Amino acid sequence: MRKPTPSRRRFIKLGLAGSAALAAVGWDRAAEAADGEPLPQGIDLEKWKKLKADPYAEGSVPMPGVCQLPGPLAKRNWPDRSKYEGAEKVPGMCQLCSTVCGIVGYVKEDRLLKIEGNPNDPNSRGHLCARGHAGLNHQYHPERLLYPLRRVGKRGEGKWKRISWEEALDEIAESLKKVRQSGHPEEFAFHQGRQRSKDAIKRFLDAFGTSTQLSHRSLCSGNRRAANLTMLWESDWDLNDVEHSKYILNFGSNAFEAHQGHVSFATRIQNGRFNNGAKLVTFDVRLSNTAGSSDEWFAPFPGTDGAIALAMGQAIFAAGLEDRDFIDQWTTVSADELKAHLQVYTPEWAEKVSGVPAGDIRRIALEFARAAPACTTMCNRGSSAHLNGFYNDRAIQLLNAIVGSVGKKGGWCWSPWGGVDPNMKTPPMPPSAKTWSVLEDPPEYPLANVWRRMRVGEIVYLYLLQDRAKLQVYMTYNLDSPLTWPEESLTRDVLTDEEKIGLHVCINCFYNETAHFADIVLPWTTYLERWDLDARGSYNLRPYVGLRTPMVEPLGEARDIRDFFPELAHKIGGGMEQWYAYGSTEDYLREWAQNVPVNPQTGKSGLDRLLEEGVWEDKSRSPFYEPYNIAIEPAEMADASVDPQTQIISRGDRGIGIMTANGPKRGFATPSRKLEIRSLFVERIGNNEDCTTEIARAGSKKTKNRPAIHAGHDVKIDPMPIWFQLEEHQDLAEDELIMTSFKWNVHNHGRTMNLKWLAEIVHSNPAWLNPQTAKRLGLQSGDWIEVTSYQSQYLAEQSPHLAHRCPVSPEGRREVARMRVPVVIMEGIHPQAIAMSNSCGHTQYTNVARAEKRPSPAGILAGSDPQAYRDADWERNMWWEDTTGDDPLTWQRNTGRGWNQNRLMPISPDPVTGQQAYHDTVVSIARIG
Repeated sequence: MRKPTPSRRRFIKLGLAGSAALAAVGWDRAAEAADGEPLPQGIDLEKWKKLKADPYAEGSVPMPGVCQLPGPLAKRNWPDRSKYEGAEKVPGMCQLCSTVCGIVGYVKEDRLLKIEGNPNDPNSRGHLCARGHAGLNHQYHPERLLYPLRRVGKRGEGKWKRISWEEALDEIAESLKKVRQSGHPEEFAFHQGRQRSKDAIKRFLDAFGTSTQLSHRSLCSGNRRAANLTMLWESDWDLNDVEHSKYILNFGSNAFEAHQGHVSFATRIQNGRFNNGAKLVTFDVRLSNTAGSSDEWFAPFPGTDGAIALAMGQAIFAAGLEDRDFIDQWTTVSADELKAHLQVYTPEWAEKVSGVPAGDIRRIALEFARAAPACTTMCNRGSSAHLNGFYNDRAIQLLNAIVGSVGKKGGWCWSPWGGVDPNMKTPPMPPSAKTWSVLEDPPEYPLANVWRRMRVGEIVYLYLLQDRAKLQVYMTYNLDSPLTWPEESLTRDVLTDEEKIGLHVCINCFYNETAHFADIVLPWTTYLERWDLDARGSYNLRPYVGLRTPMVEPLGEARDIRDFFPELAHKIGGGMEQWYAYGSTEDYLREWAQNVPVNPQTGKSGLDRLLEEGVWEDKSRSPFYEPYNIAIEPAEMADASVDPQTQIISRGDRGIGIMTANGPKRGFATPSRKLEIRSLFVERIGNNEDCTTEIARAGSKKTKNRPAIHAGHDVKIDPMPIWFQLEEHQDLAEDELIMTSFKWNVHNHGRTMNLKWLAEIVHSNPAWLNPQTAKRLGLQSGDWIEVTSYQSQYLAEQSPHLAHRCPVSPEGRREVARMRVPVVIMEGIHPQAIAMSNSCGHTQYTNVARAEKRPSPAGILAGSDPQAYRDADWERNMWWEDTTGDDPLTWQRNTGRGWNQNRLMPISPDPVTGQQAYHDTVVSIARIG
């Protein structure tokens, strides 16, 4: 065989698929002649033309990833070197997950060409995950909503007509006027999914006069936040200083894939390991990417994280490695009291309930203690999304107090600035609305709304079903509750019922499952087309502010709430309009950002500085280390008083610190001004007692007593970190497992499966089973099972108000649902658990999310422009479409849209906080075929 010429060598590497692609761009003799180069040797042009495929069809707007590959003679300029020449770099902030990383968009001729990380962002530091890069799919999608829609068929029937914004806003305004006139403003509910425009939403709802703002917080992180607030009060989010740690003890946090701090947190963990020698030990029922990247991984029995943590605490005391000085001076228990409390929680006891060897529990505990103070725990839904999750997380956090790493560099830290730098002030806001709704403040869950308005989202549709509330107008915003809420069938039934929900207005970028059950659908701008100031809790432990700005003009008639809420307020009238006298949205942002200082190098300040840099961090502040040791200045002590018994320092009726042997200190912002290991507050608030004195001592302006309407709904909350196991998790039957849930690194819960670059990576979610379990049940990878889920027996006793229509089995168990799924067998799951990811199983949300080559039905596309926006790449190359209809006999592995795990999940709020217990559901499984 003769040696190929250089040009022929390039051609051979392309192969037949490349041949078709090259031909698709019209490589022919005319092109050769125009190019002025000789024909490549050995090419039969006629044969080439017979092999070529049809060119990709395009609309008037090119789609990302539809790549018209050039012929071999043009390869010297492919990729196009001039693609980004003259492009403007526009800073912004991502919103495809809650991490809100700073980004930079490359814009040319009002076209967004590329997205990359913004190195000015102090959290993400220029890093960007796959979701962030897939923002191009979000912006330019053939089935994106571009025009308002009005339902013309029955709810959920999928019949729509396009209407004007004027028609849509007029109808909404008339309905909202009627709500006001009825004297029940609380019957207008605003239900948000992921939202980053808090000020705009609060302004509109307060101006209207309703407090019925619903969220998904309890489905996400209610227990973790409540556990933090119990100990700290001033922060619901720990910001583990992992970058400076020597030892990181992880309970159920999948930081490398799904943590709220994701990129920012994951990169700092790795910095701590590779630059600081930190050891990472993970306890997780499933081998997540974080667990797999750890130095050690243990798979405990589901829900036993707190038992392991308490046993570690006991082991540390037994070895004499506790930090007695910190415990005695800065916590609400003495070291001797805490040692006595932990005496029963031995490593041997923990081994019996968790399955983790006692020797490993003891060894790791002592390693952790010896690394103090540069050691920290970390946890998330793996430990908290249980019916004992509040106590799990309190036990885990206790370890930091025992070794004295609280607030220390490299230790367990936090920040009072959970978002935008507090020096940024919006234009004047309306007074807060004073209405009450059982949907927003259910009296059964004492810690849901005491410190923060965390709410209990999973009970909303159940309480509507039970007629405990009704809604005249229901406005949903970036929400996909039919996919992401537990008990999918109940959610869909309630959304269909026009007696329980009057006018349903859906605001979204895409026609998703929520829009399918709406009456009016409004096309929302993407995060690449709208304004916001935004930030997350800073891992640098000092505040910052970032700018989300329109990189390009909104497509079609898409509008942001900052744009149409003022217009809607004027149509409603009755005084609402006075709160929108600030001018344009840009005027509003200029006033909000006016305290961003001058950059001495550019001379720019305020919004102009953010428009150029994207982010500003207040580097004049020191990191928030050991805030309890900050001295109170003499000027503050001038008119202060000191309680002789508690040593609490107060000014007026508000606590400001505590007197110590080293003088007046800030202390912790709690009722005792100490870290509240023993919290008498949570015990008393659970019993509906008046805690006005405790709230004043903490100096808190946000914390409230439970309202009088909560009377009679007492819940016993232990003041100390304890642990208990659900009775239903003991002595599981041969066919019973405990279901757990997880996220993939390329997806969030329900808003990314429409993005083709991500959907191609993960689109299916078979159930994970351990080989021991599979052998016992006679299963192999690829087999199908029927999963039957049950309501919690513990909740049936603790929360009888949750009882509803679920059928009762002969054994007295309430069945939630049944679902057929394939299984994959792997070692990376506890033998008594079954795992399924969320994110999959869409029935709407574009043909991409449904894994269908053909476009969505014409009625659903009434609000889109499929002629201008066409993605032939998807239509031609979507290789994972399942044409079998999930037929177990013919289904091919790694095909299809997956299965919605939430169909199986019961409504399971932790009785203390309302956190949805996603990892506690007992299921039975049976082989199909």
